[in-house]
Amino acid sequence: MNRFSVSILISFASTSLSTAVMADDVVKNHPSITSQVRLSSWWFSRHSEKIAEIEAANDPKKDKKIELLMVGDSITHNFDKDGPGAPVWEKYFTPLNALNLGFGGDRTNHVLWRLEHLPKLKTPPKAAALMIGTNNICWGSDKPMQAAEGVQAIARQLNKTYPNMKILVLGVFPRRRNLDHPHRKQIIELNSYLPKLLNNIPNVTYMDIGSKFLDDKGMLSKEMMPDTTHPSEKGHEIWAKAIVPTLKNMIEK
Repeated sequence: MNRFSVSILISFASTSLSTAVMADDVVKNHPSITSQVRLSSWWFSRHSEKIAEIEAANDPKKDKKIELLMVGDSITHNFDKDGPGAPVWEKYFTPLNALNLGFGGDRTNHVLWRLEHLPKLKTPPKAAALMIGTNNICWGSDKPMQAAEGVQAIARQLNKTYPNMKILVLGVFPRRRNLDHPHRKQIIELNSYLPKLLNNIPNVTYMDIGSKFLDDKGMLSKEMMPDTTHPSEKGHEIWAKAIVPTLKNMIEK
């Protein structure tokens, strides 16, 4: 994507950002559910790449199929090439015709904007996996309930766009080594709200696999997440093995 294209997107996004800020004024202190852009060239370049992938899938002349959407932040982004999860993606998700919609640093409000500004697949995907929210609370100013409502808003958006698509919403993964760390407590609280918030959205299944990354004392090892946030290749493997059977079932039905 050239600089001219990026500048056009940023100019367009600035207008959208103004709308989002006004919406925030109405929703007082609750940005988690308000669609918002990030004014960053790499972010727009990646978004443009995803648009191109969808357009390729919509082109009958190209041999491209998308049946699974993987939606999230840097943790999902790391399935991409050069990321620790790349071999795992190739093994488990490439055969499922998955599209990686993970963007590093995203919060729920950024995901909402991205979903609203993607072209629609002519052949609807059969399933989506969503894991988002950690940046809203651990580095953001949102409350756990607000972040959970952001997850709910994204699930609703996915269902609105593709009403027959099955959606697997994952609980936010644990962060930090110790169980008593404030970030851990925030994540546990956020996840506790999700089953009820997601209950009335059609075709949504909730799954919390966080315990699979922890030892029997609740510790998060360096081997599992070297920086206490992003899974290693082993962590990605555990993640994939935990959800792929459910995703395959969703896709095949």
